[in-house]
Amino acid sequence: MTAFKKKKLETPKRICLALKQLRLQNEVSLSELSKKTKISVEYLEALEECRFEDLKCSELYQKNFIKKYVKALGCNPTPYVKQFTREEAGYEETHVVPMPRCKKSYFSNLPQTLRVGMIAGIVLVVSLWLGGQIKNTLEPPELVIVSPDEGHITDQSSVTIRGYTDPEVGIFINGENIVSDEYGNFAESVDLNPGINAITIEAHKKHGKITEEMRHVIVKERVVLR
Repeated sequence: MTAFKKKKLETPKRICLALKQLRLQNEVSLSELSKKTKISVEYLEALEECRFEDLKCSELYQKNFIKKYVKALGCNPTPYVKQFTREEAGYEETHVVPMPRCKKSYFSNLPQTLRVGMIAGIVLVVSLWLGGQIKNTLEPPELVIVSPDEGHITDQSSVTIRGYTDPEVGIFINGENIVSDEYGNFAESVDLNPGINAITIEAHKKHGKITEEMRHVIVKERVVLR
């Protein structure tokens, strides 16, 4: 006569143990989960230890806690809520629905310290970029006059103003807008009168910031020897 061996049946985990296992698989601490769900650590511990009476709230609120718990770990809360209903609300259990494995993203698989470092690096880069944009907006434009020098003396009836500024900055000489190239370089001829000529060069940013330079050019008449 053949002897029959009793096959040991696996007992499904209670909802509290399933929740704790899910959290540990995702490598999330209770304090981290508390911040994500806005549920106190004491209540989360009660959930994981099947101390539902310590939650001191109705079944509806307990289900809501489980939904928040599972969603914060990136999983579908429906099977967990159904298991809670079967186990804790007294409904007859017909079959056990296997809990789905949560797909972890590449980012979530990284060690916590590395994740924090990556986030901090991104925040730093964005902060530096924003700081540079704000600084560029608030500071007046650069303006360098290459020639002529201040107090330049000439016997010519005109002089060429040469210089450079930031790209996309408007250049004005004695109130007249002149053209600069894509790099901010400019060269403009200015008519002169006998004596001292005051020439004003201005660089205008789009946001209203202005840098101004002055050049005084002295025109002396030529001495004709006879």
